[in-house]
Amino acid sequence: MKKVWSMFMLLAVCLVACTNIDDLEDDVDALKKRVTALETQVRDINSNTEALRELYNEGTFITNIEEKSDSYTLTLSNGKTVNLYMKNDNNLLCPIIGIDSEGYWTVLYNKNETPERLTVNGQPVKANGESGKTPTFNVDSEGYWQVSYDGGKHYSYIYKEGTTDKVSATGDGSAPTEDKNFKSVIVENNELVLVLAGEDAPTIRIPIVSDFECSFAAEDLKQVQEFSAGEVKEFTMTVRGVENTMITAPEGWSAKFSKEAGKENVLVVTAPVSSAKMMTRATADNSTDIAVLATSGKYAMIAKIQVSIKNRTDYKADFDNGKDITIGGITINNQIYSDADIQILDATDADVALDTYFSATMSKPVILFLTGTAHNFTTAGVKSISNDVIIIGQYDDEQVTLRPANCWKSCKGKLLLKNIKIDLSDLDGVASNTGYFINNAGVASSGDFTDICFDNCLIANVLKPIYYDAAQKGYFGINNISVQDTRIEVNAIKIALINIYKGFNLGDYKTFNFKNNIVYSQTPQEGVQILNWATGNIPLSDGVLSAEIINNTFVNMVGSNIFFRYQKGTSLTISKNIFDVSPEAEFGSYYYSFLESCTPQIDVTDNIVYGLTKNWNYYHTGSQVKEPASSNNITKHATAPITQYDYVNGIFTLASDVAGYGATIE
Repeated sequence: MKKVWSMFMLLAVCLVACTNIDDLEDDVDALKKRVTALETQVRDINSNTEALRELYNEGTFITNIEEKSDSYTLTLSNGKTVNLYMKNDNNLLCPIIGIDSEGYWTVLYNKNETPERLTVNGQPVKANGESGKTPTFNVDSEGYWQVSYDGGKHYSYIYKEGTTDKVSATGDGSAPTEDKNFKSVIVENNELVLVLAGEDAPTIRIPIVSDFECSFAAEDLKQVQEFSAGEVKEFTMTVRGVENTMITAPEGWSAKFSKEAGKENVLVVTAPVSSAKMMTRATADNSTDIAVLATSGKYAMIAKIQVSIKNRTDYKADFDNGKDITIGGITINNQIYSDADIQILDATDADVALDTYFSATMSKPVILFLTGTAHNFTTAGVKSISNDVIIIGQYDDEQVTLRPANCWKSCKGKLLLKNIKIDLSDLDGVASNTGYFINNAGVASSGDFTDICFDNCLIANVLKPIYYDAAQKGYFGINNISVQDTRIEVNAIKIALINIYKGFNLGDYKTFNFKNNIVYSQTPQEGVQILNWATGNIPLSDGVLSAEIINNTFVNMVGSNIFFRYQKGTSLTISKNIFDVSPEAEFGSYYYSFLESCTPQIDVTDNIVYGLTKNWNYYHTGSQVKEPASSNNITKHATAPITQYDYVNGIFTLASDVAGYGATIE
């Protein structure tokens, strides 16, 4: 109605010449009221038109009716809610919309006239059926009624019958003497009886079946429900008086009512488990319906929601198109790796072995794009990495599973993993030297192996260190270790995730970044360490490590063996983390310890701790660095920083009072 308001504002400007300011103000107020009345009337007419169209559909019935002073709010068997407005503003000339006995739209806009059919190109317009259209009304900037049959994209004027005179919305003395949109609207014998305006207008009777309903919550109907591939969502429906149901879902989708006690009215919807064969970027934008047909005696209703697969990132397509892909702060693209051996591997139909892609004599980098979640990607024997190895889950909405049976030896190059579930279950019971996921037993020269990065991964069933320094003088360390946006499920006590053990060549370890990760166990795990170096060997080079442990969530991880323990370093930041442990756990916990004298930059004070029967401490008593100097004890958070614990999926809902702390992984 901006156009209407603009029209009246122009009239108001013309009144500036008035000498009586009070009169001018009165005129402006009157114009404002007229604009408001027009806006309301356009709303009411369009609402009534939509309501008539819905009520005229064969098989429609009402499940709930709410009577108001000037309207009825009707809940229909198709789940829609419509409003019938009863009165027009008698000071305005407003079309009264109806449907004649043959199902055509009619309009009445002058007194002493009979309703006439609305036409498009001279042809009458049906209210429903294949050729049915729903008119939408508007008032133009000059105050004339317009009608659209394409949802408001294109409007045409309404003309007085047999003339080329436009119908005014502001009244000319010819407004209908009756100010009602309908002759009558009454409820009788479990029916809504709607008598339309105009001579010989039909009477519409719609059954009211108040004890029968099958519908989705209004919030679920407002927008398309987006799913990730393979995601499961639950929708609580209103179900009353239903005798039978039939559910339809698009190909690849599953929809069924829960069989869990107390959740009989919960519809469980599962999205397709996407793979390169099933889902593409082209289909990802298409939404479709899940429908529940419910019957009760002679009545039936259909409840629908729209569902779609979220728009997906295809990392292989991005790579082919020259886009940058970042993994733990390292950028890769098809220019940097123009000579790489690039493979797309699919585990939809069977396990896929990766053994052939790794060796001690790799001539070129290897980039593996993996898809398919039905089976695993495996390695059998000990694998040597002697060039850059980059492994990426091809689609951002599915995490494929990598399941090694023996360790990977870091010899030369780098290892980058993105969007991968790494299941370490098969390493349990494997001899110590080959029971770690990554072992530096092959690093023969300083600087040969530069990076290990985990980015947006899930590392499951951690029973031994993820990375292990073999602690021999001839083996060298790794410049950069990065873990970010990753869930780590720990199932062992007294374990160091990154275990440099008694390494000799500490000068090779330069940066350690551990950011926005969730490390968790269902029960408190004693002695868990994020990074560890233990005394026992005299290092050949002193540590120069710069470490950042920022915005992580640790659940039931107890640093009784010190979370971060190292020889020497240049800086240590432990900040914005949440440490949540059962209040009954009978342990103390320590953030850090430097075992030899050094002067690193220290920032370890801005964290949240909760639980334990004993103290949380900044530093271990044996640390040669003791900051903050004022106090070693950390004040516990008064209430649990986590409100919901989902150990199966590694999802932990943070309390509102800890905003800015902990991990934010979708």
